[in-house]
Amino acid sequence: MLTARQALPALLTLCLALTAPLAAHAADRGPAGSSEQVSARNPVVFVHGYNADPGVWGALRADLRAAGYADSELHSFGYDTHQSVNEVLAGRLGAYVDQVRRETGAAKVDVVAHSFGSLVSRWYVKFGGGVATVGHWVSLAGPNRGTSTAWACALWDQACRDMTPGSYVVKNLNGGDETRAR
Repeated sequence: MLTARQALPALLTLCLALTAPLAAHAADRGPAGSSEQVSARNPVVFVHGYNADPGVWGALRADLRAAGYADSELHSFGYDTHQSVNEVLAGRLGAYVDQVRRETGAAKVDVVAHSFGSLVSRWYVKFGGGVATVGHWVSLAGPNRGTSTAWACALWDQACRDMTPGSYVVKNLNGGDETRAR
């Protein structure tokens, strides 16, 4: 969980990352309201963290709607953190991203992930074809180097084992080029 001191910079960073394409493509768009106007931003896929559900994104979704995003541009991937290993969840995320791309006609999505969701989405980007389908990847408090807190539940929970420092997942994600995509 982010502290109050960390929350504002994290939110500002996220907003800048998600709205940067608007400025970059502003010259390519026709006048507001014209049939020439094309959406210059990717749909956003939210990936929740350990022991959570898609509902945790309510406040951020509201902030992005207030910043001009439509509900049709905001998608939440839901999964049970206790039912599968990271690689399987990454495959399911890939299928969900493909579904969002089909529904929206977008070539790419932007992914915003929290905690364990950062490992799942990183695995998808690095090993599951996500380099071709993810425009921007944002990790909020992701255990990208592992977290010793995960040892508290590692005996009975695979997701916790995946988040521990030096785990199979953490080693593979941090091996080689850690930042293959933006």
